[in-house]
Amino acid sequence: MTKTLKELVFSLEPLSYYFNMKPDEFWNCEYRYINTFLKTNMVRLLDDFKIQILLQEAVTDKLIKADSMSKRPKVIPLKKMFSKLFKEEPKIKIQSPEEQIARLRKFK
Repeated sequence: MTKTLKELVFSLEPLSYYFNMKPDEFWNCEYRYINTFLKTNMVRLLDDFKIQILLQEAVTDKLIKADSMSKRPKVIPLKKMFSKLFKEEPKIKIQSPEEQIARLRKFK
């Protein structure tokens, strides 16, 4: 389903107001600014959510997944429950000075 630019802008309006953008700011700026504003606020919101999960995990460490009448409840760590938020980021390999020199000599 293809949306026109007008429909897209109108669909972004409530979300921008939620993130404290004023109506005159919304209607007087470019689409790319609105898009960047919303993306950065969504990243901030996800980061706040991650921090809250980590704080709760420090206190409780687990969620119990079961009914109140269940005989065998499952205990699940919070990080496992929200695994999509805590994906492993690729680790940056730190090179020693010798490795850097050897690598730079290959370019000569």
